[in-house]
Amino acid sequence: MPTFKKQYPTTVESVLTECDIYSDDGHKFHAECAMWDTGADTTIISSRIVRELQLQPYKQGGISGIGGSTGSNVYLVHVHVPTGDVVTYVEVMESDFDDIDILIGMDIIVFGDFLITNADGKTTFQFRTPSQGGVEL
Repeated sequence: MPTFKKQYPTTVESVLTECDIYSDDGHKFHAECAMWDTGADTTIISSRIVRELQLQPYKQGGISGIGGSTGSNVYLVHVHVPTGDVVTYVEVMESDFDDIDILIGMDIIVFGDFLITNADGKTTFQFRTPSQGGVEL
């Protein structure tokens, strides 16, 4: 049961970690800024990752958000999350992020248990895989 834990010195509004993204042919991109977003149904990668891994879209999709909807290429990648596990054949969409490499959505988060606490003015984020069931608060 691998568990990843990150504690911030203050409370934060965004959970940011690192992760690795792999193309089907084994090329790797190390994402220094992976944002975890429980409000996102799907994982989204930056155009920079698409270019560096030379990914080819296999279909078209759409991204909907507060700003409206837009079309997007859809790619298949493997995401190595901080627990050490690899989520294979993740359908990801592309966006022109400036400040993050990947937005990790619920399509990946559902593979484990996701917990955030804010005790003593410090945010602590934990993620474990596989899920071990309910967490009593």
